[in-house]
Amino acid sequence: MSRSGVRIVLSLLLIVTFLLSACAPGQPPAAGNAPAASSESAAPAAAAEPVTLVLWHNHPEWKDRVQAILDVFESEHPNIKIALEEIPGPNYDIKRNTAVAAGEAPDIFGYAPGLQLRGAAESGYIHDLTDLLDITALTPSARDASMVDGKVYAVPVLGSYTVGLYYHRDIFAKYNLTPPATWEELFVVAEKLKAEGVAPLMVPAQDGVIPFFLYYLAASSILKADGFEKVRSGERKLTDPDLLKVSQFLHDLYPYFQEGALGMTYVEGKALFAHGQTAMMEGGSADYAGFTEVNPDVDLGVVPFPSPDGIGAGSTVTGMEVPFAISATTKHLDEAVIFLQWMMSKTPGQMVVDTITLPTIEGISPSDNPTMKEMIEASKSNDVRVWYEYPETAGVSGAVIAHVQELFTDAITVEEFAQFLQDSIVPSGQ
Repeated sequence: MSRSGVRIVLSLLLIVTFLLSACAPGQPPAAGNAPAASSESAAPAAAAEPVTLVLWHNHPEWKDRVQAILDVFESEHPNIKIALEEIPGPNYDIKRNTAVAAGEAPDIFGYAPGLQLRGAAESGYIHDLTDLLDITALTPSARDASMVDGKVYAVPVLGSYTVGLYYHRDIFAKYNLTPPATWEELFVVAEKLKAEGVAPLMVPAQDGVIPFFLYYLAASSILKADGFEKVRSGERKLTDPDLLKVSQFLHDLYPYFQEGALGMTYVEGKALFAHGQTAMMEGGSADYAGFTEVNPDVDLGVVPFPSPDGIGAGSTVTGMEVPFAISATTKHLDEAVIFLQWMMSKTPGQMVVDTITLPTIEGISPSDNPTMKEMIEASKSNDVRVWYEYPETAGVSGAVIAHVQELFTDAITVEEFAQFLQDSIVPSGQ
């Protein structure tokens, strides 16, 4: 977890060293319909006098790595300076919305894909970039996340995130364990670790971020991408017998969480996991940079999240880091366009994947990061888009947050929990 991932319809309590990034695109148009400015058209001319663009981002733990990218841009564009301000995730939406309402927005800032980005576009808060940017270098998913009704309004140039199951290689080697591939194997491994006095799973549950990603992953291992589309359309329900097992699975995992899980924040849990306080943790590619900031010696492997025995396939879920838009009130549109276009080129794209998270630029892969390579390999098993990227299922994460502690403490039944989640869905087919 840069972990992304995810950024969003929800304000997640992430900060200090970690942020799940937030993303929340609505149903994307087909990638083949993506409009783009001609790559042969003349680039906008930068001002003769030095210009400073203010850029707001929501990953403080990435600050040095992002600044290194900006330094390269400034060296190639000496008349354009980028003033980076990293804002903690819980405060980002509030600060951005306040600035926009006051007419004091920065030149470049982010909106979560989908509902947030649509609202900003329809309200006229950001520039329509359709005829200003060539987005053909982006991956299909990144192009999808850039658009509202077929028009380009923002670009996810600081990567995407994929979420799987991290594990400490040294802990697994010490106890001669193999990363689990099925739910049954996960419980066997957890029981062995618990017997050795090792907390199996880091699940900080106070703010609900990890629990709702656990639900996404477990459900996606059954549904796969096609089944998820049926959930969105209303053909499948989270109360169906096979999906009811997901709520039961989440309930049954609780005894294997770290001590004090219900009162622990996402941030605290991430830091403790980086220091080996538990053996496993759900996490995203975007989280890896934060893990290594906290503990440079951390040795992590990553695998798809386990699936039920004989059903489905090990899963990952993938989303976009927050796409950058240009404020409608900027006085430096040309320079902002130059910057965003440059960010879609190979040099910054390679720096993103080598030092931060997974790429959104076509044809780029990690140079020397075995964990990121493992995450990319894990995503080939059964990758489903992050549920909160779509309006139909955007409410599921909030329902998990609202009711998962009741599930863990048996204040509600598994069936009641599943019904709460199903009630949060707004099917597209109805």
